Amino acid sequence: MKILLYTHSDYSWVWKYWHQQTDKFLSNFQKICLLNSNSSFRDDYQVITYDDQKTYKDRVLSCLDNINDEEIILFCHEDMFLYEKPNFDILNEYINLIKNNNCGLIKLIRAFEDLEKSNLHEKLLKNPHKQLFSIQPTLIKVKTLKYIYKTVPGNSIWEFEANTTKEYLKDLISLCSYDLHTDKKRGKFHYDSSVYPYICTAVIKGKWNFKEYKKELYEIFYNKKFNNFSYYFSRLKFFI
Repeated sequence: MKILLYTHSDYSWVWKYWHQQTDKFLSNFQKICLLNSNSSFRDDYQVITYDDQKTYKDRVLSCLDNINDEEIILFCHEDMFLYEKPNFDILNEYINLIKNNNCGLIKLIRAFEDLEKSNLHEKLLKNPHKQLFSIQPTLIKVKTLKYIYKTVPGNSIWEFEANTTKEYLKDLISLCSYDLHTDKKRGKFHYDSSVYPYICTAVIKGKWNFKEYKKELYEIFYNKKFNNFSYYFSRLKFFI
């Protein structure tokens, strides 16, 4: 598995924390960065540049031609970084399911209610027909990612994600990770992930998502665990 990061220099202020958490938990993995041209990134990433005059989906597509179709990747965006160590044993089980073509993708978070269980793994559910793919961290083959970005219409990232339905992705077997015993609901729309514990969108409308991830973000900013978080929070109001 390789890490495939999509980002833009407009979000360079987030990169420090992406690097910090990725170095902490995913240091042994090869990494590829999809980045707008005339920008630079860390030397330990293979950087593939795109023309930022293109639409979001065309930016991604223009870069994927430079990666082996059979490569299994963890597709991420820069503000969706880890706050705890992943369960690599389970991730490897997921990767083998994709490698053996048992499914097309595994999103590493649950985002809907009343989902049907998958018979492929005890920690997997079937994504709903109304959204078979999202920009959340996802295990997927490059050729499947190409298929999605070629097939689904939408100029903006939001239009594209909203159109990832069964209407366009008829043959895609799309699953998501969820542990009934450990993964609690966070906010209105999603659950935590014990397999890949990450912040499900750290930035909303250009601001840090303290509403849903206050404790996790402060611990990332200070790079330490707070045993008495309420005490520290009372002294950190200037961040809000």
